[in-house]
Amino acid sequence: MDSYDGSESWQTYRALVEDQFGVPIERTPAETWRLVRAHDLHIDEWDPEGVAKGTLILVHGGGGNGRVLAPFADFAAGLGWRVLAPDLPGYGLTRPAPDYRWDYDEWPAIIAELADEADGPVVLMGLSVGGMTAAFAAEMADKVRGVIATTLLDMSDPTIFARSARWRLLGSLSLIGFKLMPWIIDRVALPLRYAAPMHAMSDNKQMAEFFAHDPLLGGLWVPSRFFRTMHKRKVGRIETGCPVLLVHPGADVWTPADLSLQALDQFEPPKDHVVLTNGSHLPLERPAIDELRDHVRHFLAAVETGSAMPAAG
Repeated sequence: MDSYDGSESWQTYRALVEDQFGVPIERTPAETWRLVRAHDLHIDEWDPEGVAKGTLILVHGGGGNGRVLAPFADFAAGLGWRVLAPDLPGYGLTRPAPDYRWDYDEWPAIIAELADEADGPVVLMGLSVGGMTAAFAAEMADKVRGVIATTLLDMSDPTIFARSARWRLLGSLSLIGFKLMPWIIDRVALPLRYAAPMHAMSDNKQMAEFFAHDPLLGGLWVPSRFFRTMHKRKVGRIETGCPVLLVHPGADVWTPADLSLQALDQFEPPKDHVVLTNGSHLPLERPAIDELRDHVRHFLAAVETGSAMPAAG
């Protein structure tokens, strides 16, 4: 598949977002390809009406792709921002560099490069593992003016890594394998639905089934090396050089809010957080989605005007 347009995956997802959550996606992005760090990167580009106020780069997590973030991209484009939603290497429609070895460090490096090439003020918004990826990218980039995250996970912490796996025992055994025989573990690949609790992406049964079984999501085979290199990246004090806003879903059974707040403690200010009313790992439920939109709107407006970050609480 070289395009999401007309694909069963996109059509099913778009219908579920509207029918199950009452969130219509009004726009259709332009699908573009860009060579970044030798990866043939697939990017959804969502253009606003008129001159863009800035660029919002959406960062998917370890169980998604750029098109999954369409509900958030469509909303931000409606606010007047140009939105980029890349498929990061190994995921979605991106064609990885020939020598790509499923190294997680490529993800924040790519986002940082896209940010420094973007027009106007740049904000990064990450969901799931994409939250910390966005933070890492902000540390590396020069032009990022703000970071929004629904989740912040320190995957270098063994306890958090194990809790994020499909089964804690699987996570714990993986950590042992990472230490004792990484050269063997790196070659082991599993469908994402066996490595991560894809059914916990949403409290909605139909959406959970979609994420668990779609070939580009739960059906995607991912080598263990990707998760080993994610765990290997140590997290110390994080200095993004810009405001950070955590908007954590209040009913996230995959990664509860306490895990994100633990990671947020490692960020230098300015920073703020809010726990949404309900909202699963992919927070499309109401009123969570409405609260998230309000916080995103105010944050982007503050970045646009250069004013102080609005309080989230």
